[in-house]
Amino acid sequence: MPEDTIRDLWQAVAEQDEEKLTRFFTPDARILWPNTDESFDLEGYLRANCDYPGQWSGEVEKIAVDGSWSVARVWPAEGTAARAVSFYQWRDGKIVQMTEYWGDIGPAPEWRIKKNLDYGNHLPL
Repeated sequence: MPEDTIRDLWQAVAEQDEEKLTRFFTPDARILWPNTDESFDLEGYLRANCDYPGQWSGEVEKIAVDGSWSVARVWPAEGTAARAVSFYQWRDGKIVQMTEYWGDIGPAPEWRIKKNLDYGNHLPL
């Protein structure tokens, strides 16, 4: 899938725009969030995203050349920033399944910092 499609998807997510979001998915799409053991049909995903309390922003950091995955950094107006790694399965140019892993962005745990491990600068996104 084109890179622009995934960037447009994330823009619609950030805007919590139900009408735009619907266009990216097949009617029978499944959205999986393994970290919280949730599985949504399209309507459930739209509710989870569009009814999310508060405003937030985000940016896509990396997209696989074949459109099979992306990494996005998101941050709410209040609260902890997170990173979402999304895996896409496509049918006829639309998402039939999306599996997302969400995790908070923050410093390494103190016990690892004390080990003085060679972290390098940043992950190569």
